Amino acid sequence: MRRARMRALSRPALFRSALAAALAAITIPFIAHSAFGDETVTAPTAQVFPTRQGIGVTWNDVDASGYRVERKQGTADWQDISGPLTDSTTTWLDESLAAGATADYRVVATSDTDPATSPEVKATRVAEAPAVGDIDVLALDANGGGATTWLKNEIGSPVTASAPTDGSRTLTAGSLKLTLPAFVAGPGYYNLPSQTAVTLTQGERSCTSAATLRVSAVTYTPDLQLETFAASLAAGTCDGAAVAWYEIRYHSALGYQAVSFTPERHDFGKVRYGEAARAAFTVKNTGIDPVEISGFSVSNAGIDWRLDPDAPEDCPQSLPPGATCTATVRYMPQVSGPDSTKLTVFDSSSLGQHSVTLSGYGIDVAQAQYVTVRPTYNGHTVGWRSLQTAGGTAVLGYNLHRYLNGTETVEWFPEKTTPGDFAVAEPNTKPGIEYAVSVVNEVGEGPESARLTVPRATEQVVVTQGEPDSRDLAAADQFGNVVPFPADPNSVTPKESLTSSPDGRSLTYVTNTTERALWTQTVVPGEIGVPVKLWSSAAPITHLSWSPDGTRIAFQAPENATPCVYVIAATGGTPTKVACQVSSPSWMPDARTLVVSDHRLTPSRLATIEATAGGTRTTTLPGQTEVADGRPVRASANGQSVAFGNGSTVRLAGTTERVSPSLDSEVRAITWDPSGTWILALTAGGRLYQLGINLSGDLYVHYELARATNNRADVAWQRPGVTIKPTPAVMGPNISIPFDGSAFPAGTGFSCEVKGSFEPAETCTSPFTGTELRSGNYQVIVRASAPDGTGATAYRNITVDADGPVARMVAPAYQSSVAATATLTVSATDANGVASYDVQYRRATSAGPYGAYVQPWTNTTATSMNLAVAAGYEYCVSVRAKDKLGNVGQWSAERCFSRPLDDRSLTLASTGWTRATGSTFYYGTTTQTTAYGKSLTRTVQGKRFFLVATRCPTCGSVAVYAGNTHLTTVNLAYPTTHKQVLLGLPVQSTLFSGTLKFVSASTGKLVQIDGLAVGRT
Repeated sequence: MRRARMRALSRPALFRSALAAALAAITIPFIAHSAFGDETVTAPTAQVFPTRQGIGVTWNDVDASGYRVERKQGTADWQDISGPLTDSTTTWLDESLAAGATADYRVVATSDTDPATSPEVKATRVAEAPAVGDIDVLALDANGGGATTWLKNEIGSPVTASAPTDGSRTLTAGSLKLTLPAFVAGPGYYNLPSQTAVTLTQGERSCTSAATLRVSAVTYTPDLQLETFAASLAAGTCDGAAVAWYEIRYHSALGYQAVSFTPERHDFGKVRYGEAARAAFTVKNTGIDPVEISGFSVSNAGIDWRLDPDAPEDCPQSLPPGATCTATVRYMPQVSGPDSTKLTVFDSSSLGQHSVTLSGYGIDVAQAQYVTVRPTYNGHTVGWRSLQTAGGTAVLGYNLHRYLNGTETVEWFPEKTTPGDFAVAEPNTKPGIEYAVSVVNEVGEGPESARLTVPRATEQVVVTQGEPDSRDLAAADQFGNVVPFPADPNSVTPKESLTSSPDGRSLTYVTNTTERALWTQTVVPGEIGVPVKLWSSAAPITHLSWSPDGTRIAFQAPENATPCVYVIAATGGTPTKVACQVSSPSWMPDARTLVVSDHRLTPSRLATIEATAGGTRTTTLPGQTEVADGRPVRASANGQSVAFGNGSTVRLAGTTERVSPSLDSEVRAITWDPSGTWILALTAGGRLYQLGINLSGDLYVHYELARATNNRADVAWQRPGVTIKPTPAVMGPNISIPFDGSAFPAGTGFSCEVKGSFEPAETCTSPFTGTELRSGNYQVIVRASAPDGTGATAYRNITVDADGPVARMVAPAYQSSVAATATLTVSATDANGVASYDVQYRRATSAGPYGAYVQPWTNTTATSMNLAVAAGYEYCVSVRAKDKLGNVGQWSAERCFSRPLDDRSLTLASTGWTRATGSTFYYGTTTQTTAYGKSLTRTVQGKRFFLVATRCPTCGSVAVYAGNTHLTTVNLAYPTTHKQVLLGLPVQSTLFSGTLKFVSASTGKLVQIDGLAVGRT
């Protein structure tokens, strides 16, 4: 039977808006009222709810002219089951659906135009409507032991249920209120993911949360009131609290389970290591149905936390309503400090388990941490971590135990009230002494740390510190803990500027009071030598720098208020003034040049200058910052980086200057560690900073070494080093590099490398030799590796000249001569000077090739020499030179000249010639004629020919033929008479091999032939 319930519901805008929102927030099968706003919508939104008589359908008013409800079961078509409904109807009850049947519903809004249909909704009518009972309860299980929550366990009764308002319904009991969607479609699980799906209220506090709702029984009245309701609700996002569970019963006949586990939190307090504390916890069934108990668990159970084996839990498998049982936990801390865990009971309630949070604090005597003994060359520091608290209690102080020759002494150090670890300075290291540290806290004195001996010192940072009138040397370990030098009756004070020798075995420093002097002093592990005065000065001495070859010390001193740089031998003597208007010298790795702040430039710039009188500038370093007088400047050991102080920062010179973070005050001094990895910066505030360089080349503060201010004046990093001894400014291709590694212990190995030669490093001894280097600039690197893993690296920039001198033949300048001796003159040029010459020649006959070279002069220092030459030969001479580095140059271009054949070597090709003799003729003979057409011949090979003849006022002429080719006609007439005249013939473009013919070309005139010179060049 169909029956329409035409209960008209009000249409306020607020109701429509809330109904739409609730519908959007739930998922099938739950449907709640939605909110629609004031605007007209074309399609209504329907939802269903179970009643004792059937399935109710309700929808929102969309201002239609009417409505109808359609139903579909299975694969059947949609059917109009309500008939026409008025425009004010928003609820209709389907009493015709059979018990246990399922159907889909939709609402069609009709109008003058096309109808609009709601989305379909599904409903199942229960086989039997739930009974209405007298159980009214809201039971809140806040799960307080699971996590932090402001909710508290509470069971409230009776329960009142509000009418649906804005798509929701509120249940109230005791101080609890629970606001839910107004309708559910029937029994089942409902996921409510919106963070505002439900509202939980307890007392004056409320929060919204997503939730999961499990409905066991529900019916509504036809007028939309709640008739009976049995459900469990889990809300898990309420202000970040733990998952809270509600058991909801409204006019229900179904019972419920509820459990309390108390106390929800328990602190065992402070418990000493190895001792046990116990606490019991109570499980109570606070519901009306029995609760099944399946067991207990302690999270991460172990020796420290566990169920007490001496007091087993006494919970039955089924705990009746109102009954209690207990479980006991034993806490036996295994570590000092706070600890926590959870005790969980597993039960059959909706939550499934309940926990209590356990905490405790283990305490015990404490062990000293990070106990170290760090050496300096003549003292050491004993350090350990300042703990404040240890073993779970406040630290009262420490006992420092010293063991020497079987005797123990103990010194008490109360815990610090200021930050910073302990560092006890011991200026004198006693052989065999050992140290240990024990901690005293509120529990008592802990065990001693392992005994430590004083290791061998491998480096130290040396500072001058103290009041200005008593400033003296002190050493700092690699962590900046300062140890005064041992008392020295020979000490001179006060000390200011200082630096270390390249081998790390000596210091040089300055006293600048009544006696301004430069001193050196041996300072090695276990030994401090007697100060040696190098020089006394009327002017203050500052900015010391020791040359990398160990032979010289550079410093700055003023002259008429102008900064000047001087160099003095490391053994003393009279300094050499390098230059004025320069300051802050620092040696470069060539041991010949200094990087300075050059005030001769405007503005002042960093530059390198020769460390000789005059200070010739060799390079100007790139950079934008003016480097004023007094700013510290230091080049790294390899010369690749130059650091300088600028205000409270350290900068690295370069086209792009790298700048450190700002330090506490102006940078007073800087020093590189010998490896070139770190920079120490000393500020005017007396603090020491260790700066590093990252992969991008930027400076960063790695560590603040010495925090306490102490009027420190200068700083130097001292470490055993390799000293590359003096080397020439320029070397030949075969280099020899002497070095001294005696600062290292026996067993130290050395490797050497010539950077730029593309040869790998190799094991070496002094002197290291390299061969066949090309001309150029190189860096020699010598590395030391000591047996204990320490080491050092030394660098030397060298210039190699592998090119020999350029030599040339200066004389003879002629191409042919009748002289029996040729005077040879040679010369050569070389930047490093010419040491000697080699001279060679080769010769050829008039008709044959050159013979082998002959070298009559080798390694001669002479630049002029006489060569005997034979008639009829061409001689080609060349020279090469050797420079003072041993480089031999290339042979020069040849200079060729010839000495003529005698006329007797010419063949009389015709009659009419007369052979004559006389002392004025070449070789005392001549061949002559006055007749025309008379010829002489000679078979030759050559390109250049000279006719030896007499010229006179009555002389005629001679025609010259090469084979049948007329070359020229030589006129022998001349105003005066000359014998043995060399007359050049036309030079041939190619080598002529054949017969030269000389034919008299005049009649009645003298043609007097004295010889023929032949040259192949």
